[in-house]
Amino acid sequence: MYVTLEPCPMCAGAIVQSRMKKVVIGCMNPKAGCAGSVLDLFHEKGFNHQVEMESGVLGEECAQMMKKFFKELRDNKKQKMEDTIAP
Repeated sequence: MYVTLEPCPMCAGAIVQSRMKKVVIGCMNPKAGCAGSVLDLFHEKGFNHQVEMESGVLGEECAQMMKKFFKELRDNKKQKMEDTIAP
């Protein structure tokens, strides 16, 4: 599986449970990532399956894409609030 951003706990758990062999991650998520940043559910010895992981593939491009996406979300939310308040 190829992902732009390191999986969250729920997604990482689903990946492990599906017995996926390998995940390629564009950029890591130091706030909520569970493939090595905050936790490493892919290599948890208590699970009956571990997932091979490769990170940093097109990392800068993925990071810029995520920054742009979240900036647009914030801008849209701000615009909606301003539209609601305007007379």
